[in-house]
Amino acid sequence: MSAGGAENDRIGVLFALRDDPSLVVRAEELGYESAWAAEGQGKTAFGKLERWAVHTDEIGLATGIVNVFSRTPATLAAAAATLDDHSDGRAILGLGVAHPGVVETFHGVPFERPLARMDEYIELVRRYLRGDADGFDGEFFTPERTSFWNAFEPLREEIPIYNGALGPANVRLTGQFADGWLPNLYPRPQFEEAMEWLATGAERAGRDVDDVDVAMYVLTSVHEDEAVAREQAARHVAYYLRDVPGYYGRAAEHAGLGDEVEAARQAPTMDAAIDELSDDFLDLVGLVGTPDDVRGRLDELRAMGVDLPVVRAPSGVDRDWVERMLEVFAP
Repeated sequence: MSAGGAENDRIGVLFALRDDPSLVVRAEELGYESAWAAEGQGKTAFGKLERWAVHTDEIGLATGIVNVFSRTPATLAAAAATLDDHSDGRAILGLGVAHPGVVETFHGVPFERPLARMDEYIELVRRYLRGDADGFDGEFFTPERTSFWNAFEPLREEIPIYNGALGPANVRLTGQFADGWLPNLYPRPQFEEAMEWLATGAERAGRDVDDVDVAMYVLTSVHEDEAVAREQAARHVAYYLRDVPGYYGRAAEHAGLGDEVEAARQAPTMDAAIDELSDDFLDLVGLVGTPDDVRGRLDELRAMGVDLPVVRAPSGVDRDWVERMLEVFAP
């Protein structure tokens, strides 16, 4: 999948909700392996990636992430195969179970049995890409055939599938069924145990855990003024702890950061929540500081077992932050 750089120089970039092809072009010029597009409750990830494909030639184009409740496996397989065809084989499929705030509040469907759904979803997407003509009798989906019309044959029978898992059962599922693991805001003290969960899942499937590509969204907050960098990082983390309850906070709690998580959640305002997050907390979930402080620190994550760091700027910052990040972490 690599689009440039040595194997130990692998790096991707998440542009989150941003849709600017010129930034993707710059990432490709700098040697980034892949560009990831989030979806959330805005523009579709596939719409952005199709646009980016027109402006680029080599960089991988990844959904980061799309959930397994808002599309059928057939619809998502068709979208991934179309992107793969239009980009000459550069599609990467990042999946996630999301959370009730997206699935129920925005999409209006029940958030039920997410892990069982993910298991079946991955299997079906792969069947559609292979063009299996047989039917499938699943718990959630029962298609009579899992192949596209003869008018369209996918460019590749296999597109890499990453799971944005956080909890133990979901990480084990990733090791068992997915091609890659894509945690977000994952505290370093929790990572070693999580790698054991991943290995357990791989063993269940008779796989070598080394065959599971460990990617990680890496919060990077880089500014010549360290205080400004830390304020933006804290704002980003506080948003995830307060507005996406139960998921990112749970990993931080398991890493021994529960008091700060609770204080940020209970704070009366966002600014007050930011004040509750220590520098130590921020340094356990991101790379924060001046360009000289953070340049080269991706090697710490690689030594931990991260195969593909995927850097991202804090939510809500302007283009200058993103451009600075691309330059600082370029391979």
